[in-house]
Amino acid sequence: MAQNQVDVIVVNGHGVGEYCNVKKIPVVGETAKCWNRHFEEDGGKGTNVAIAIAKLGGKVAFVGKAGDDEGGRLGKKWMGDAGADLSHYWMDPNISTGLGLCIIAEDGNNMILNFEDGEDSINIPELDEHLRQFSGVKYLVTGFEVPEEVSLYAARLGKELGMTTVLNPSPLEEGTDLGDLSYVDMLFINETEAKIMLGKPTDEDLDMFEAARAIRERYHTPNVIITLGGDGSMAVTEEGEWETAVYPADCIDQCGAGDGFLSAFIWCLTQGKNMKDAMTWASRYAAYVVSHEGTAGVYPTMKQLDEFFK
Repeated sequence: MAQNQVDVIVVNGHGVGEYCNVKKIPVVGETAKCWNRHFEEDGGKGTNVAIAIAKLGGKVAFVGKAGDDEGGRLGKKWMGDAGADLSHYWMDPNISTGLGLCIIAEDGNNMILNFEDGEDSINIPELDEHLRQFSGVKYLVTGFEVPEEVSLYAARLGKELGMTTVLNPSPLEEGTDLGDLSYVDMLFINETEAKIMLGKPTDEDLDMFEAARAIRERYHTPNVIITLGGDGSMAVTEEGEWETAVYPADCIDQCGAGDGFLSAFIWCLTQGKNMKDAMTWASRYAAYVVSHEGTAGVYPTMKQLDEFFK
């Protein structure tokens, strides 16, 4: 794929996903019995987004690196088979590919442990060199599975280059202050991340519309989209405020649903949909994902979605 044909650039980490099952998500101090430990086709948020958009027929490129090891080769195969542009993805023999552990409960809820090492991720000079080689790209999607400073630099540079910038600041540690985010056009967060960004306890109940308005005011980012798990999603944006319901589906596994929702939303924007319609369509896409076991390996093509929606 020629670089001038790319609509979306993904700047985030690649890792390999290991899974296990538990009866319920453990609480503090609890020792949980787990079973079915195995690897899945799951490369972390960056890889998942690139795969999901590519499977929908989107023109997407992944910018980043991994170790010259089995994990790095799996990333190349998974994204390449989906149709993503990998001309700016490379494997470095001096680093190791990251690992993530996803714990899945019987009710479909999950907990993710991320073992990414910032020293094994793309750095700012590398990013600057590669990102400036693109032109005419509509959207840049980034997140914190690369070091925070690299991700934020990607958003700033993308904005400078004329791209619409999308930030999913995950994983986000408590006490993190992201400062001014006026160069971020769209902020994608979940309920917990919204509370962290406002300096609130993560167990505190918040009105999510009020939280989104407060985040817009505090961080100067114009569009805030918050995913609410089984309660759907909501947005406070330049186009208005709304809530999007969950599309009915039997929930088997929520892993990767948020990445899929974000991917479907961005793909819809590249097809000319407005944000509200994009979120509605993305909710239906996420329903497909949660009704199947797995993440990137089950992200659907348009044909599979058409059959599911019937």
